[in-house]
Amino acid sequence: MNYKELDQKAAFGDEKSAMILAERAQKLEPLPIRDGLGNPLTWCPADIPERLLQEIDKMYGNISVTDIDTEISIEEESFYRSRIEGLDTTQEELSEVFRAKRTGAKGDKMVLNTYRAVKYLNVSQKRDMDTLVQLWNILTDGVCDDSGFRTTEKTKMRHAPEVELLDYCMKQFFEFYHGENIKNPYIKMAALHFYFVYMYPFRDGNGRIARLISTDFLIRSGLENFSSLTLSKTVNETKEAYYHALDQSENSLFDVTPLIQYMLKTVYDNFYEVLEKQNENLGEHINWDEIFE
Repeated sequence: MNYKELDQKAAFGDEKSAMILAERAQKLEPLPIRDGLGNPLTWCPADIPERLLQEIDKMYGNISVTDIDTEISIEEESFYRSRIEGLDTTQEELSEVFRAKRTGAKGDKMVLNTYRAVKYLNVSQKRDMDTLVQLWNILTDGVCDDSGFRTTEKTKMRHAPEVELLDYCMKQFFEFYHGENIKNPYIKMAALHFYFVYMYPFRDGNGRIARLISTDFLIRSGLENFSSLTLSKTVNETKEAYYHALDQSENSLFDVTPLIQYMLKTVYDNFYEVLEKQNENLGEHINWDEIFE
């Protein structure tokens, strides 16, 4: 479903598009988190195959990690998280960046900042507004000219809340984050990810923070192996699909199903690659994009 196209056509009076959106609305369920104007985000449980969730759980249980894997993963995850933002440092230079703490180039500094941010989350017990501010300070140190919270409505998100509504949205975010609401942590992670990017609280660094707190949320939900997985590698390899899913999730029905589907597929593909390297017998890889269509 191309929400952007349907929303535009419906806004100009196209009855067929309006009917498709109305039929879609009947399939949606509200999430316990609201946008800046009080509208609940929604999703379509029927569009999330139970088999996909089962496959993810099964594969996670077969992943084996070590402390060495964790340290290497943090470095690689820092690299790929920065790569999504257009980093120019190459993977061949990665060892030099970490071992020699090379900071001459902006890309090198971005990688090291992300590494420091992950380490900060590993030792910090709180998850609140102060945590986000500290993350922003670490991530943007020496690589960002636009400092602090945004002061205008101009953002990369079409329907980002007005500045005056950010406090309300941040309260919504943390109540949802800490609440006992969505049982499946991967689905909740995707909703949290979208909402933070939708809020766009800072002038810069919002995408990096969203990806950091997404993985961190999974770890804090008991999925500790995510400290040794490089989920951002898979996101980087499917960057166009990632931004498309974000764009499609910003729609008139507040339906974040497109990003939930993308995130679940990304987790599945990442696990599959990890287990292949561990010589696990996985069976045939499933292309979930074809099933989602």
